[in-house]
Amino acid sequence: MELSKLTSDHSVVVTKVAHPDAQMQQRIMDLGFYPGGVVKLVLVSPKKDPKAFEVRGTVIAIRNEDAKYIQVELKEKNDVR
Repeated sequence: MELSKLTSDHSVVVTKVAHPDAQMQQRIMDLGFYPGGVVKLVLVSPKKDPKAFEVRGTVIAIRNEDAKYIQVELKEKNDVR
């Protein structure tokens, strides 16, 4: 599932980051959106873009335009990553 499609406060695990712009790809990964990282949706702006995510204890807003290149899967409740 694309990170941009996340609509609830579930925790998800990033499985792949594949942005077509190499500099933006690196920036996204530097912010903590890397494979194996846990992300949680914490705030959606009134127009649904951007959305804010908790990543490694920090809240980061990212546009749907960029979040669509981040693939995630739902984290199991008993998964202690």
